Parts: sequence; structure tokens; C-alpha cells
Amino acid sequence: MGKNKAVKAVLALSLAIGGGLMGIGQAQAATTSYSASSNYSTTTQGYGQWYYGQMANGQYTDLRYNGTVKRWEGTNGYPWVSGSDMHPGDTSDAARKWVSPGKGTVSLSAMVRKRTVEGDGTVVTIRKDSTVLWTKTLLNATETTPDNLNNIPVEQGTAIYFSVNKKDGKNFDQTLWDPTVTFTEASPAPAPAPTPVDTASISVTSYGAVANDGKDDLNAFNTAAKAAKAQGKTLTIPAGEFTLSGIFVIDGIKVVGAGKSATVLASTNPENGSIDLKGDKAELRNLKHEYKTTVPRGNGSHEKNSITVRSATNFVIDNVHVSKSSTAGIMITYGAANGTVTNNLVENTGADGIHMTNSVNSMTVENNVVRGVGDDCIAVVSYKDGADLPVRNITIRGNDVGYNSKARGISVVGGTDVLIENNKVQETQMAGVYISVEGSYNTQNVDRVKVNNNTINHTGIQEPQNHPNVLVYASQGVIDNVEFNNNMITNGAHRGIGVWGDATIKNITFRQNTLINTNGAATTFSNGIIKLIDNIGF
Repeated sequence: MGKNKAVKAVLALSLAIGGGLMGIGQAQAATTSYSASSNYSTTTQGYGQWYYGQMANGQYTDLRYNGTVKRWEGTNGYPWVSGSDMHPGDTSDAARKWVSPGKGTVSLSAMVRKRTVEGDGTVVTIRKDSTVLWTKTLLNATETTPDNLNNIPVEQGTAIYFSVNKKDGKNFDQTLWDPTVTFTEASPAPAPAPTPVDTASISVTSYGAVANDGKDDLNAFNTAAKAAKAQGKTLTIPAGEFTLSGIFVIDGIKVVGAGKSATVLASTNPENGSIDLKGDKAELRNLKHEYKTTVPRGNGSHEKNSITVRSATNFVIDNVHVSKSSTAGIMITYGAANGTVTNNLVENTGADGIHMTNSVNSMTVENNVVRGVGDDCIAVVSYKDGADLPVRNITIRGNDVGYNSKARGISVVGGTDVLIENNKVQETQMAGVYISVEGSYNTQNVDRVKVNNNTINHTGIQEPQNHPNVLVYASQGVIDNVEFNNNMITNGAHRGIGVWGDATIKNITFRQNTLINTNGAATTFSNGIIKLIDNIGF
């Protein structure tokens, strides 16, 4: 592996052109230069953000490294990419790809020339994702330097491709091209102003709770919570660890800690340690809840959850760290409505990370990290339980989930009007995104689900199930009006996309998705009315 010589330099705003003195606390922007030859790796795709591949019919795939000639190659040796040179093949272009590590801008320094005057020439092209930034035909060995390739906006995951095409024939088409990508990350947002002190508050310490003494604080917590409700005040919990031997009930009040790494609520009874939210306008913010020990999941009792929302309305769970539970991390149930679950870290649970069921309505689940959980990371599940309505009007946005979780990344197993957008899903044992009506769980139908602008990478790991990255499945009932738009679906462990099952599957639309799949079938559509519109790699 080549030594990574990417140079990271923090640029003070006072050094910018026309800049003045930097104010105290003013944000800084970091710039990193990525050189193709300096960051060249002989072992690892993606080292220093560089990948080595080929382009055919608009689809990019990785090449394999040949240690004998020390370059990345396709079948029969072509196309190939080395540290500084590229050579196209007969049926595919040589492609060097750089992938943005974050949001910001890039400037490209990309002098290029053919190694020899012989041959009929090459066509060299620079693309940002599917957009051509610059292209030129090289007919001799004269150096060419693209211009106007500065301050190009990029997001995390944006790909910049440098490709060499054979023009007519590939003989004498070796091309020197050693580009440098200079990435400037977007300036971080100013630090938020400190939260004003809420004078209309009381502290759990006023009712006998003592931090870090190892003694049970449950009675003090529940007594303080009842007093806060009676007085119409916020309940505050200072920094430190507080011990809870049973269920802490939050009934229509705001409970605020000193921060999710500062205030720790430690439950000692793995069978009976949930924090329960009920009533109207309950809030839980800025703390960590952990179980000292856990027990097997068993029948999935809610008392073993970390947080259970029981019929609450207009509730908020924000900036909470859920660490271990015997069942779910955050369970939302019994007709809860109009809630937000935001900016939380959920990990190491015995069941789902965040689960919505039993007639739940109008939820926003946004900007959470869910990792290492015992079942689905984020789940919408509508059982056929008599009077239960389907879970509905759900937005699941901007979450980062997976990281060796035991089942699916984001699932809708019965439900209506669900939006799944701008999420990152990776490293799950089952499908990354799963839309289903399941007979084994007797779930309700699925209708009107949109899956937009998500990144789903290397999921469906577990054998012998061999789930694809994306799976639509019906063993009973009806699935209808499901759309997948502008998703990046890559590196499935066993397959790309599946639409399976023997029940009724109606309209399933795939529009402008990119599928990069090297393991197993790219698509397996065995049921449904499948509409394919402007996709890549299907």
C-alpha cells in the first residue's frame, strides 16, 4: 500500500483573499489534497478516496490488482490503471474514481497526455457522477490541462471519474494522467447558543436523588416527575450517574439531562427498566440510558425496552444515547401520535433499534445513528390485531444505520404513507431496505411507500437467506404503490434487488437508481408490476 500523503491544512479565514481577522469562535474550513500517484494503493480500493475501475455503458465496476505488473486490470489485462497511467480496453474505458469524504467543494488539477504519438488517439473525460465536466480527444503526445474545474460543489459520496476511451482502436493508447483533487470541506455551522436556563424547572436532586452514590434513585425520580407535572415545570437531571431499580414514568412533562455523555440513568433490573413516556407533550432530552445487565429477549416485554412510548402525543425524544436493552431501544406503540425521534444514538439492543407499531401515526425519525442492534434498525410494523389501524404518515430521514445489526436496516412490514429518504444503510445481516407483508407475523398491507435518495451498501450478509440489498416481499395481503427513486445501491453481499413472494404485489417503480452489483443476480423480479425508468446497472 502506498503511503498516504494527503495533506490536511486548516485554513484560517484571515488568510482568505480579502479576509480580515478571525473572530473568536469563528468556524474554520479544512482543505485536503488527494494525489492519484501519491495515494496509489496496490492492495486496497478506496485508499486515499481513490478507486480503480472500468466504465462500460455508463456503469462503473472495480478492477482487480495484478501484482506481477503492479496495476489494476480487467479481463485479459485491459483496461488497466496504474499509479500515474491508464489504458482503455476494447469494450470498456479505464476509469480512476475519487469519492468525496464529505460536503464541500473540489478543485481539479488534471494535466493529461498520451505516452506516444502513435495510434489513432484517445478520448479523455472528467465526470461528476453522471455529469460531464470536461472532455477532449488526444491525437498526439501534447500535454493538455483542463481549466475551469475549481470550486465544484460535492456531497458526501459524490464521485469524480477520470476516464480514458480508446476512440477507434486501443493500440498505443497508454495515457499519462496523474490528477490531484483538492477538497475543501464545508465550513461547520456556528456552535449553537447555550440553552437558556429554564427558571420554571425543578431538579431530581431536590427530591432526594444523589449522583454517583450507587443507591437507588427511582423513588426520587418518580416523585420529582409527579411534582413537575403538578407544578407545570421542567424536570432537570444534572451530570452524573443515577441508579434506577424499575420503570421511570414521564407523563406529559419535559425531562432534560446535562448531555448524553454527562447524565447517565443506569437501570439495574433487566426485566423492568424502561423509561415510559405517556400523556401529551412529554419530552426526553440530553441523557444516556443504559442497562447494567440484560436478559434474553424472550416474549419482547415492553418493560425490558430502553424507552417505551405508550399512547403519548406530541412527544419528543432528542439527543439520547440508548446503550443496551433486553428488547427494543425505542418502542413507539399503543396509538402514539405526532412524535419526533431525533439525534439519538441507539446501540446493542436485544430487539429493534427504533420500532413503531399498534396504530402509531405521524412520526418523524430523523438524524439518528443505530448500530449493532439485535433485530431491525428502524422498523414500521402493522399487525392484524383486530381494531389496529396501519402505522401511517411516517418519515424516516437522514439516519445512519446498520454496523453489524442482526436483521434489516429500514423495514416497512405493513404500513401506509411512509417516506424513507436520505438515509445511509450498511452492514446488516438481512436486506438493507425491506418492504413486506408477512404471513408469519400476520401483518397488514403496504401502500404508498417512497424510498428516495438513500445509500444502501453491503447488506444481506447472512446465509442461507442471502437477502438482496433491497427486498420487496409479500407472503400474504397486498403491496402497492412503492417507489424507489435516486438511490445508490452497491456491493450487495449476495444480490442486488429483489421483488419476491406469492401474494399480491402491484405497482413497484424503480426510477433513476444506480445499482452496482458484483455478487449474484443484479435483479430478481419474480412478482409484481415492475416499472423501470432511467436506472443504471439493472
